[in-house]
Amino acid sequence: MTRRPVHAPSDGPLRAAVLEHYGETFGIDDKPWQAWRLEDAPAQPGAHDVLLSDGEAAEEVIARVAASGATLIETDREGGQWIDTVRSPMGTWVFSVAADSDQPHSAAFVAVLLASLSLHFPAHDALALARAWAPGSADWPSDFARFPRVRHAALVAPEQAAEPFAPCPALGLYVVVPSAEWIERLAPLNVPTVQLRFKSDDPAAVRAEIARAARAMQGSSSRLFINDHWQAAIDYHAANGAQSGIYGIHLGQEDLDDADLDALRASGLRLGVSTHGYAEMLRVAAIRPSYLALGAIFPTTTKVMPTQPQGMGRFRAYAKLMQPVIPSLVGIGGVNAGNMREVLAVGVGSAAVVRAVTEADDVPAAVAHLVSLFPAG
Repeated sequence: MTRRPVHAPSDGPLRAAVLEHYGETFGIDDKPWQAWRLEDAPAQPGAHDVLLSDGEAAEEVIARVAASGATLIETDREGGQWIDTVRSPMGTWVFSVAADSDQPHSAAFVAVLLASLSLHFPAHDALALARAWAPGSADWPSDFARFPRVRHAALVAPEQAAEPFAPCPALGLYVVVPSAEWIERLAPLNVPTVQLRFKSDDPAAVRAEIARAARAMQGSSSRLFINDHWQAAIDYHAANGAQSGIYGIHLGQEDLDDADLDALRASGLRLGVSTHGYAEMLRVAAIRPSYLALGAIFPTTTKVMPTQPQGMGRFRAYAKLMQPVIPSLVGIGGVNAGNMREVLAVGVGSAAVVRAVTEADDVPAAVAHLVSLFPAG
C-alpha cells in the first residue's frame, strides 16, 4: 500500500494571523504553500511544497527535490544552534541561529515559514523570518539580534567580527550614470552623490573612464562612487592620494564574491552594496559596509533585477531592521520625482535615480527639483 503523505505540524491560527495582518502589505500568493516532514512527504512534491529534514538529506533525495522545483530545508543541531540549509530554485543558503527550543521545526516555525512564503518571500528569506519571529508575538521581526547569521555563502565567518568600512553620512540625492561624460555634466550641479556605472570589459577603457570621472569631481562637493571596477578605482585612488576625487566603491551581490574586501577596507574608500532581501542584507551586514542600497522598490528598466520589485511594504520593513545596524541606507529601483517623497518618508537619507536625470529634457532643472524633495538640513 502506498504511504499517504502527512503535513508537518503547523500552528494554523498563527499562520492565519500573519497572513491577515500582513497580506495587504506584502500581497498573498494565489496558491497555498504546504510543508511536509521529509519522511511523510509526497513522492512527487511541487513548486509550492517545502520538505523539512531533521538532519542531512541523502544526495538522491536532494537531487529529486531539486528536479521537482520544491524547497528542501535540512536542519542540524550544533551545540546551542540550529544550522539550516535551504535548497530552493533560487539557490542554496546556510544559516545558523540560537536554538530556543528542542524542536528543529516547531509548529510556530512552520506556520511563519509557510505564511512568509505565501507573502511572496523567497525560501531563504522566509527561513530567516521564521527563525527571527519572537514567540507569542504578532509583530513583524525587526530585532536584528534574533535573525540568523549566514554561513554559506558567507563573506566572513559567523564567529568573526569584521573591521567596519569607513562610515557614510546620509548621501542625499544619488544619481547613477553610465559615463564620465555624465559625471562632468553633473559635477557643476553639486549633486550630493553620483555613481559611475560604466560597463566595459576593456581594462584600458575602464581606467580611462574612472580617471576622467575622478578628475571631474576634483573641486566639487559631490561624492563619487565607482560601480563594480573596484581594483581600477583602488589603483587610481592610491596613485592620486586623498584628493583623487573618488569617495567609494559600489558593488552588487555577485561582485562581492570576487572582490578583495581587505584591500577595499585598507584603501579608506567607502563601500556600498546592493541588497534585495533579508538573506542578502544579513550576508552583507557581516562585513559592515558604509551603506546598504535596498530595493528594487519599484519596477525599473535600467538593469535586469534578480528579484521582483519589492514594493514599499518590504522597503519599510528592510529599513526598520537595518537602520540601527547600518545607518546609511539608500532606496533604489524605479525612484523618480513622483515617488521620491514616499521613499524618503521611510526615514532613509538617500534615494538613487537614473532615468529621472539621464532622460530629463532639462538636467539642471531636474536635479534641482529632485534635491528640493529632500528634507532641509
